[in-house]
Amino acid sequence: MKPLNLLKMLPQNQPQPSTVGFTMFELMIVILIIGILSAIAVPGWNSFINNQRTRTVNDGVLRALRSAQSDAKFKKKGITVIFQGQDSDPPRDPPVVSIDNIDEILNANGEIKAGMVELATGKCANDDCSNGFTTDTNTNIIFNNQGVIEEEDSLPFAVTTAIAEGKGAKRCIIVQTILGSMRAAEGDQCPQPDDW
Repeated sequence: MKPLNLLKMLPQNQPQPSTVGFTMFELMIVILIIGILSAIAVPGWNSFINNQRTRTVNDGVLRALRSAQSDAKFKKKGITVIFQGQDSDPPRDPPVVSIDNIDEILNANGEIKAGMVELATGKCANDDCSNGFTTDTNTNIIFNNQGVIEEEDSLPFAVTTAIAEGKGAKRCIIVQTILGSMRAAEGDQCPQPDDW
């Protein structure tokens, strides 16, 4: 007879103590690291989004001005471009550009909500537009039938877009000459109203 081997008779799959998973300390460290990275990334992301919003509205302003100028040449008639923001009558938020009484909301297909971006227009106080607007702020510009600025004394004319209350990113389009040449600027090169 064979000797019995008792070890072979014991079940082979005995439960072992679990070593799979994370300890509470390891989870706390991971949560702490995620919190620190979020605190660093969120302000940068908000700044990026605000820059994109002002750039979008500013691009809409430039597109509207160029479109009005080319339409005036093509249709052989004068075209008035009116900009309306929170300071206009009636107040418009988000900003609106009106070309020959056809309104276009500058909100990037609904992405820019009320109170996010402000718009200011007017004649610059000096030729390089660094000293803000004159006291008689004008909200419109007129192109005659040749695409030339109708009123020479309204130049240089600027349209400034900025994050609400004039904080943060600021961009502008400046109509510089009577021929309607336009340039884009940003930051301190843009005029801004005194109440921003």
